[in-house]
Amino acid sequence: MVTDPRDAIWAEAYQLHYQVHYAVQIEHQLLSRWVKLDSTTRIMLAIASAGSALAGLIFWNNASYTVLWPLLTSASTLLAIISKQLNVIERVKQHTASASGMKTLKIDVETLMVRMRINTRFPIVLFERRLLALRERFRAELQSTDFDLLLTRGIRQAAQSAVDAEIKNRSTL
Repeated sequence: MVTDPRDAIWAEAYQLHYQVHYAVQIEHQLLSRWVKLDSTTRIMLAIASAGSALAGLIFWNNASYTVLWPLLTSASTLLAIISKQLNVIERVKQHTASASGMKTLKIDVETLMVRMRINTRFPIVLFERRLLALRERFRAELQSTDFDLLLTRGIRQAAQSAVDAEIKNRSTL
């Protein structure tokens, strides 16, 4: 039984597309979490520091609120320390760059697949080289990502569901 090498290229292209699409979803979800953490920290710090004296006086004069001000300032200080130790700003930059690189790679894989659909008798050697180059870019992108403590099973499952749903929707069109 003779098989066309184009079938193997198609299968590998689909596999690469799925993996890159999954990585894009992961990066977007991690970026979203880190941005939320950064925003929350900044807002808490702004609330605690901007009106510190005025708010402290208001809380201090009302006996029922005296315990709130030390709790609020302690919480915002703790968030600032955590944010600094976790390198939140650096994580946001890393995930922004990684999400952008993965998204570009996803588009390039999809472009290769479109070209293969348009020219079903595509030149095997040329398209094999292109596919292998895209796989190498994917490997490089993966190597540039660090372990992330916010990457949970829930994020992985949500990313997988999003990719599966989008692929299913595309196949029904």
